[in-house]
Amino acid sequence: MLKNALSNGYSSKVRGWLEIEGVRHELAQVGPDFCILREPISASSTSGELIVDVDGDRQSVFIKLANFQGGSTKRISFVRT
Repeated sequence: MLKNALSNGYSSKVRGWLEIEGVRHELAQVGPDFCILREPISASSTSGELIVDVDGDRQSVFIKLANFQGGSTKRISFVRT
C-alpha cells in the first residue's frame, strides 16, 4: 500500500503554527515538548496555542512557554496546560 501511495505522488499536507497574542508564527518542526519556529519571535505572553493541521484535520493544544527569551531563539520549550 505504501509503495502504491508513493508511486502516485501522494503525501499529506502538514501545516503547523504557534499562535500567541493573536499572531500566527509558522512552525518548522514540532516535538512533544518543544517547537522550532521559522522565524524568531518577540512576544510578551508566555502562553499560546499550538496548532497542527494534517490534510485538513486540525488538532490544537494550549501551552505555556518554558524558559522563553522572546526574540533570541527559534527553539521554544513548552508544557501543555
